[in-house]
Amino acid sequence: MRTIKKLVFILFCYPLLTLAQQNTTSPYSSFGIGQFQSQGFALNNDLGGIGAALRSNKQLNLLNPASISALTLTSFEVGANGISLFLKDANFEQESFSSTLGYLSLGFPLAQGVGVSAGLLPFSYKGYQLTQNTEWTDGIDSLELNTEFIGSGGLNRAYINLGATVYKGLSIGFTANVIFGTLKEQRDLWFEEPNLINRRDESIYTVNDATLDLGLQYLRTIKGKQLIFGATFSPQSNLTATNQGAIYSYNTVNNYVYIRDTISLDETSSQGLLLPMSYAAGLSLGKENNWFVSGEYEFKEWSQLSLFGEQNLKFQNASQIKLGAWITPNNKDVHHYWKTIQYRMGLNFNTGYLDASELSIGTAQSKLNDLSLSFGMALPLKRSNTIVNIGAQFGKRGTAENNLVEEKYIKFHLAFTFNDKWFTKRKID
Repeated sequence: MRTIKKLVFILFCYPLLTLAQQNTTSPYSSFGIGQFQSQGFALNNDLGGIGAALRSNKQLNLLNPASISALTLTSFEVGANGISLFLKDANFEQESFSSTLGYLSLGFPLAQGVGVSAGLLPFSYKGYQLTQNTEWTDGIDSLELNTEFIGSGGLNRAYINLGATVYKGLSIGFTANVIFGTLKEQRDLWFEEPNLINRRDESIYTVNDATLDLGLQYLRTIKGKQLIFGATFSPQSNLTATNQGAIYSYNTVNNYVYIRDTISLDETSSQGLLLPMSYAAGLSLGKENNWFVSGEYEFKEWSQLSLFGEQNLKFQNASQIKLGAWITPNNKDVHHYWKTIQYRMGLNFNTGYLDASELSIGTAQSKLNDLSLSFGMALPLKRSNTIVNIGAQFGKRGTAENNLVEEKYIKFHLAFTFNDKWFTKRKID
């Protein structure tokens, strides 16, 4: 326990340094505001991303704020993520690994049937470096031109949510979010000849504004089993954003860049980022502390995403189908520890928000589908209310045909959930 507490302390002090660091090398993160990150915690990710009809009194569920009303103990959760990414196109293959702090969250009951939680997690990442080589010739002389595209940075999400049971089995909740962070894009046009002038275009987008999510759950007990219907809704949000842009001319000498002139320098500020509307609905059935199964459908109107009024034609509406289940053989078995473990599995199919027909001329495929299978375990620590969550997700997105890129990935996560009683009055002085 001392080792675990030291580890959590380190993770708690480290988040603001690691959370916004680049956590992707996907070329698809070059579009829009980057590659969007899962907004679920360890339990959600192990179950295929479900959350609308997921309800637990020991673990937090950010995907539906109404579920916070089920908390009976104070719950603190911290998680770390890692991803092995395998990229492939018609000519090349590339492998990479990255890791970062996944999230921090704290939740506790305010009263019976009323809970609140707050936390911090990543929202999107940019992380790519693409190079295009072109040769120009007039039949006598030739000149090589290189175009390099570089993207970095990310957006984070800080939130606070409140959930309450308002009638028999009916709970509602809302989540107030602040989306903030900086995204940087750079395009270099440079020549192999050292005496020629090169060009660099830079754009730095800064976002800082609030959004709102809503959720409800209805629980009914039938013959000792819990049947739960859940739904969430996130309205379209227009966020304040700032764009600083610049164009430079420069020379490169011994790998050092020397700026010659600033051709253009401008800054714009407005309601610059339009996030799309989304909704989800799910149904689950389970027996408390024994087993659980759930299915869920989610829709996001990505076609409406825009940055400073420019609607990106490469985005389209996306749907997700999620399936998840867990089982605990016997959570009260004191002789066989493996029977007290919660075993989880999930399946997720996402039609994707990028339109492949816009990315590759002549392709018949319009969607970059993403299919993944996840597994996980919740390991309870003896003589404590601490849970160690470990899991992995195996998936594939896109295709290597038609000048596109196929991504195969393995995502890992490790999270600690600490449960305890807070704000309890002493009965004996």
